[in-house]
Amino acid sequence: MEIIDRYKSMNKHKWRIMDGIFYYLWDYEFVPIELISKKANLNVGKVESILRELSDEKMVENKTTEYLGSTFTFIGLSVYSLHRLVRRGKIDMIGKKMGEGKESVVYNCYSEKYGECVIKFHRVGYPSFKKVKEKRDYGTLHFSILTIRSARNEYNALRKLTGLAVPKVYAWEGNAVLMELIDAKELFRVRLENPEDVLEMIIDETRAMFLRDVIHCDLSQYNILVNPEGVWIIDFPQSITKEHENWEWFLRRDVENVLNYFRKTYGIEKDINEVIKYIRKE
Repeated sequence: MEIIDRYKSMNKHKWRIMDGIFYYLWDYEFVPIELISKKANLNVGKVESILRELSDEKMVENKTTEYLGSTFTFIGLSVYSLHRLVRRGKIDMIGKKMGEGKESVVYNCYSEKYGECVIKFHRVGYPSFKKVKEKRDYGTLHFSILTIRSARNEYNALRKLTGLAVPKVYAWEGNAVLMELIDAKELFRVRLENPEDVLEMIIDETRAMFLRDVIHCDLSQYNILVNPEGVWIIDFPQSITKEHENWEWFLRRDVENVLNYFRKTYGIEKDINEVIKYIRKE
């Protein structure tokens, strides 16, 4: 079942239990059933019965150690995050899945307030949680917190970059970010007629982002969109600021990825040191 089907299967008691799990998520990897019961204002027996049902629907994972506890699955956290956006009046309809990657799932949607949008559900660390923890400095936090932090990081970065060639961002809840729909294709999917001009646009945008203290950290032909109107840069969950101790290395890697793509695909040669010098120029 997709997110939409799961959402339709919910009821007020299930939502209250999900509220309880979310409320205590920062304190427990598996939230004790007694705390969920208290927050949901339902007796423990009722909560346990509903948690079993939610587990059968792959919305939560239950675990018994010294106590019975519960936490979200990716699908459960996504459905709950969607619910919070609906509850805030940010989204009115959700449509088809537009794309799916290792760390996110994207749906188109509609908001009476913002018009046609996309909603991006982050899933850092799920299901390959151990590999992600080894790859990135996430400490000992479990995947629900990591996905929420990932979504928050993207939301905050896009807010800082308002007015630049990035999607407008409208709202964030849990692991979900609501943003503008960009009608464009990924750079690697098109054959450019003016590659030199497009490369200059990308470099200029990278500089503009740098001046607002945002370094993408994963820039490549896969998250640069193009259409006849210009370029857009997307996917900022890994972005950092100059407070990060390795920001220079990440900036250089971003630039290197882009220059390598244009060299291999279009034969355009640029000195990486000169490009970085231009980006960093005050």
